[in-house]
Amino acid sequence: MYAVIETGGKQVRVQAGDIVQIEKLAGEVGSKVTFDKVLFVSTPSETSSEITLGQPYISNAKVEVEILAQGRGDKVTIIKMKRRKQYRRTQGHRQEQTQVLVLGLSDGAKKTEITAADKKVKLAKFFTNLKPKGPASQTKTLGSRKKMTAAKKAASIAAKGTKAKAKK
Repeated sequence: MYAVIETGGKQVRVQAGDIVQIEKLAGEVGSKVTFDKVLFVSTPSETSSEITLGQPYISNAKVEVEILAQGRGDKVTIIKMKRRKQYRRTQGHRQEQTQVLVLGLSDGAKKTEITAADKKVKLAKFFTNLKPKGPASQTKTLGSRKKMTAAKKAASIAAKGTKAKAKK
């Protein structure tokens, strides 16, 4: 049984036991989240599959997930350039992402869940490529080198003053 859910303005195909990377969700690592914006559910059988299509969402359908990791994805570099005009701009961006484990899904009547043993195996194999959010970089201001050298001199003078007092 699989479903298509809507989260972060995107549609994602999920089934029980999948580890999916989606847009950032509010919540801590280890907390459970329920999605009720289910667009499509398919239940396969031996001869054909039973399809439930929402208009736009299926009522009483839910997908339950557990947050495994939160962080920032790969860096995307944006380059703007106009030839022969000496115009070049570069900018980088890293999108906030959440990796989740799909615990179970239901279409209102039928329910599929992952077993505790399968969950343990999935978590043992799980490895995240998301990087934690670091401190923001600060741009250098005009005259910062002069301020830094003045601060170093003041610190060294203060250190010499404490050493001189310690000797007396």
